[in-house]
Parts: sequence; C-alpha cells; structure tokens
Amino acid sequence: MTDKTYTGYSIQDLIHDDEFVETVRSISSEKEWHAFLAVHADAKENMKEAKKIISLFEVKEQQMPLVLKHQLWVKIADFNKTNKKNVRRLSQKRVVSIAASVIVFVALAGMLYLSSHRDKGYSFSASNTVPDNENTVLMLANGKKIEVEKAQSNIAVLDNKDVQIDNDTVYNIQAATPVPDKQLVFNELVIPYGKKTTLTLSDGTKVWLNAGTRFAFPQEFRGKKRRVFIDGEGYFEVSKNEKMPFVVSSKNMNVEVLGTKFNMNAYSVDDICETVLLEGKVNVWNADKLLSEKVEMVPNQKASFRIGDKQMLVEHEPHTENYIAWIDGWYKFKNENLRQVFLKLGRYYNITFVYDDAKIGKALPVSGKLDLKETPEEVMKTLSMVAEFSYEINENKVIVN
Repeated sequence: MTDKTYTGYSIQDLIHDDEFVETVRSISSEKEWHAFLAVHADAKENMKEAKKIISLFEVKEQQMPLVLKHQLWVKIADFNKTNKKNVRRLSQKRVVSIAASVIVFVALAGMLYLSSHRDKGYSFSASNTVPDNENTVLMLANGKKIEVEKAQSNIAVLDNKDVQIDNDTVYNIQAATPVPDKQLVFNELVIPYGKKTTLTLSDGTKVWLNAGTRFAFPQEFRGKKRRVFIDGEGYFEVSKNEKMPFVVSSKNMNVEVLGTKFNMNAYSVDDICETVLLEGKVNVWNADKLLSEKVEMVPNQKASFRIGDKQMLVEHEPHTENYIAWIDGWYKFKNENLRQVFLKLGRYYNITFVYDDAKIGKALPVSGKLDLKETPEEVMKTLSMVAEFSYEINENKVIVN
C-alpha cells in the first residue's frame, strides 16, 4: 500500500490520486479497508466518500467510455421522467442548480474513468543515468547493483527468479522484502554509449537493447498485461500470449502486441519516436494523451511521433531490415540526414561529433551501409567519402570541417 498520509486531501484530490485509486482497487476485504483507514485517521471521512465514488464508477477495462456515458444518461433520463411535473414548478435558480449538478456528476465520472484507465508511466532511478556509467548496469529489485564490463552482454531472467549474465554468473533477483501479489517490482538495465545488451525476459521474449538505452522490466509478468518501459532503442521478438498482451511504453509512445517482431526507437532526448513493424500486428498510441486513439500497424509500416507537433504518422516502410541491422553490427540508412547519422554513430561508439549545424543541415541526405564492427576511424573514412566532408579525430571527439 501507499505510504502517503493524505492529510488535508479533499475528496476530489483523492479520486485523482493514482496511488489512492489503485490502493482502493487492490483492497479485497473490509478488514483490510478498516486497517488502511486506521493508518490514515486524519483523512478517514474523505477517504470513505472517495471510495464510494470510485466504487460507483468502477468499470471493466475492456469497456469504452461510451458505455459509461450511456449509463449516466439513462440515470439522468429516469430522473427527468420521474420529476417532470415538479421541474415545471421549480424556480430558474433551482433548475440551473440541478443542471450544474448533473454536469459536475458526468464530468466527475469522466475524469475518474480517464484518470483510472490512462497508462501509468515509469520513473527511472535518478542515479541510474546513461552518461554516468562506463559499464552496463543491472539494478535488481532487491537493491543489488551489478556491473557488466563486456561491450556486448547477454542477460536472461530464469524461471526460478534468478538472472544469468553471459551464460556464467547467476544472481537472485527476488526483492529483499516481500511485496503484495498484485504489485510488480521492476529491475532496471542501463546500457552506456558504446555498448549493447541482449535480454531474455521471464516469458521468453527476447530484447536487443542499443547503446544509450534504459530499460525497466519485472521479475515476472502478472495481471492482464506484460509491460516494460524503455528510454532508448530496442528490437523485440515477443513471445506470443493472446491472453496477456505485451506493452512497451516510452515517454511518448506505447506499443501493444500479442506476439511479433518490431523495433522501437524512443530516446527521450530526441525529437522523434519511431516504431517499425517486421512481423505480426501491433497497436501504437501517444503515451502523453488521455484520449489518444490506438492505431493498428501491419508489417512493413513505420509509426513516427514527432514531439513538436504531437502528431502520429503511420506510413509504408519498404526497408524495415535497415532499422534492425544494428543488432548484427551494421548501420544501414537511406536518404538520412547527416545529423541523424552522427547522432547514431556517436551513441554506438561513445564519441562526440562537433560540426557547424547550419552547414550540415544543408548537406544532401545520404544512403549506404557501415560496418559497425570496424573502428570509428575506419567508419568515418568510409562515411566521409560517401557524404563528401573532411574531418579530424581527437581522442573521443570527431571534428567535422
């Protein structure tokens, strides 16, 4: 349960508080409810009223807001029919008062529905950031921090809640203190610039994580959905389970699948988020909007969400293989601007590019293939010949002239 005191919270504050709503939903007995109230004696009365409202408008996840709206208007219609004669005799002030109450009633129900059914985000640990790490870091739910020095590591969550690294060392990822069955505990994986990691989740789903990526995953999947969180780039081969969809959430985009193969590029510092589908079907939607409509994708399509205009665009993409070439050590690009090329190479090799933005912005888009197994010096030599620019390398810095 939540550790909040809720002292001074109004009823409206409570029904809009995600932790309180989830706590009310998770309580399964009167005994447990009274125990919860006893801990929050100062806010007990408002909590009781808030619980009534939450219970009154509790609906199943698969139901749509239209169902709720219909039920509300049936109640209103019944009210009008029963009180038709009395309404005529009411003063104008009283009529306005009742109308306002009905509007507030409907609005409150709508806000509660949206608040309780919107996608909850995930906050990565403030201390677990990409630039701070030289090695790949796995932060377990029990607080243990494991560093992996290899440039390309393989991590697997085993059936017995152990985690195995590079087919060698095994660590137990059980939380240090017991947690309720309904509560998911997440582990965090941070891949620094210049490194990659392959992760096999407890359901058999395999994820390739690119340089500069943060990824949060549970010890085991429970409930209605298998949900993970990403800030960076990952290629997913999802183990099929029709009863438990797999959801990948980033700051700006959600992707929901049953079992499929897709690549998601969702670095929070970039101005665009992309998902490219190779097999199966997925639903994508904007994670930042309560009323965002899901869009279905089919193979050989790309969904792009631009942060600036908050618009989702789904279009045909005939070269989907280019987007996952990085997992095999290749960088394939077609009509890509040099800024993006430098950005991706910088993350992959952990190098910094210095250039005149205006000059690079005028350069023509480039197409080609780079072997990322080569050194940065060899890659830059090839790229400079294709894009026709000169450069010099000074330690981990590439200065483009």
